[in-house]
Amino acid sequence: MTLARHHTRSSGPDVDALRAAFRLSCELLQSRRSEIMGLAVHTKAQFDGTLRDVLGDDVVKCLDRNNRVQIKGITFHLLTEKIQVRKLDGPVLAAFVSPAKLDKIIACQGVTDLVFVPWEATELQAYGAEFPESIPVFPAPRDGTPVPGVQEA
Repeated sequence: MTLARHHTRSSGPDVDALRAAFRLSCELLQSRRSEIMGLAVHTKAQFDGTLRDVLGDDVVKCLDRNNRVQIKGITFHLLTEKIQVRKLDGPVLAAFVSPAKLDKIIACQGVTDLVFVPWEATELQAYGAEFPESIPVFPAPRDGTPVPGVQEA
């Protein structure tokens, strides 16, 4: 299976963009019938702020302490340059990761989808230039069309 790519058209600490990306990652996880999702960040220092606002204190504390957390039968694995897993059969939400470091951070086998949330507008431009097939998911299409690759449950 080819890695399906999605991205938000956002920059900076955009809570709504990260929330939409997380929601899409969960939908992709379900449509792939997976029980594992990756959360890619540069470092654990990124947990303060937007990530904590979207994921919640308890989830962030578990990820910070154990590099993974299990919620309702789904295992979320933390991925950084130093924290890796060998195999991850599911989507990865890359939150505020430089496009130049994506391959190094997401080096595990089995990743089905990548949902990229840029920090800077220049990162969005670089990502779009390298992966023109990536599907924008935020803001949502105005006509209400579903995101390709997500099957209705």
